[in-house]
Amino acid sequence: MRYLPNIRFGTDGYPEKVARRLRAMNIAAWICAAQAGYFAILRMLDPAPGMFTRGLTNAGIAAGFAALPLLHRFSPLAAPLVFTAFGYWAIFRSAYQIGTGGGGYMFYLTASTLFMLLIGTEHVVLAALAGAIAAGLIILLRLITPDNTGLVSPEVQFWGSFVTSAIINTVLLSTVMFYAFRQVARAEATAEREYQRSEGLLANILPPKVAKRLKEQPETTIADAYPAASILFTDMAGFTARASDTTPEELVAFLNGVYRSLDGLVERHGLEKIKTTGDAYMVVSGVPEPLSDHAARLAALALDIRDALAGLTDPKGRAVPVRIGIASGPVVAGVVGTRKFFYDVWGDAVNTASRMESTGEPGKIQVAPATRELLGERFAFEERGTIEVRGKGLVRTWWLLGHDDTIANPLA
Repeated sequence: MRYLPNIRFGTDGYPEKVARRLRAMNIAAWICAAQAGYFAILRMLDPAPGMFTRGLTNAGIAAGFAALPLLHRFSPLAAPLVFTAFGYWAIFRSAYQIGTGGGGYMFYLTASTLFMLLIGTEHVVLAALAGAIAAGLIILLRLITPDNTGLVSPEVQFWGSFVTSAIINTVLLSTVMFYAFRQVARAEATAEREYQRSEGLLANILPPKVAKRLKEQPETTIADAYPAASILFTDMAGFTARASDTTPEELVAFLNGVYRSLDGLVERHGLEKIKTTGDAYMVVSGVPEPLSDHAARLAALALDIRDALAGLTDPKGRAVPVRIGIASGPVVAGVVGTRKFFYDVWGDAVNTASRMESTGEPGKIQVAPATRELLGERFAFEERGTIEVRGKGLVRTWWLLGHDDTIANPLA
């Protein structure tokens, strides 16, 4: 069973920034209602003439404060405005009746401070006006009201009004400010988590160097030419046909497992994964960080991929052989798109690498002439001969077999 009112009352449907202020409004209103209720009981138990009637008035004030959250349905400003106006009137009435020695005017400072908190910085003029009115009413009370009007004894005025006012003002300000600062701290923590999450997502989409440039110069077109780079494509031969009789869950889980393995290899070799398209996987070496040994690094990665995916089977246990193609040459790299942007690489070398993969054979790594020349004698090759390559005609290619047994692997 819930014995305390829900501070979220009436705040549903508002943006979180506004809802936080309205929840603070509820706390302030209900503390004021409790304070007015306390004075209502105090007055009604006082045998002095006219005090019971004043106690009933205090009870009505308490009910009014307690009902303020009902105004949230009309506007986020409705409750704070009524709270401040109602509070200013109640403070003036009480201080005028018993005298300024009761300390009731202290509530003006609390009310004007809370008003600024409750309406937000976007209404700074309204907040300044409320503060000016509070200052004016305090001065007016000191000018027209004696320290004690004689309605209550000095002892009752001090212990029953002044001390109570000091305590309640302190509790009210401390409670609401603590809640407000706690909400700010939570909002900042959430913002920091979201920032770190967005940073992580950006790092997964773009190379760190490119991501930094994009953040520092968001309006700048990122496009760079690289005179020497190597590109690798790998593809699961015949996988598209096999996917037709595989459940979506099994297919995604299978591809995710394969790509996670390849991502780890790419990271270990210090290269850059560009993208996956279906069951095809693209890696570049020498972009965005130029590498003098870009071809050797990519060849070493290709051998690791071939070995890692040897014996690969699909969810139904059928063999999934992998083709790999490598080419080298000048490329252009850059960021394209505004929503769901991505980093990509273009150039004749990219097209050639794709052709090396598509015209290759399962389980083998086909290498274009430029890459073969760059690798020299550091790796073992088998010449395939001349093949027909769409868009290029006859091209002499080689199968990359492994590291030359007589030369130490520089990347091992």
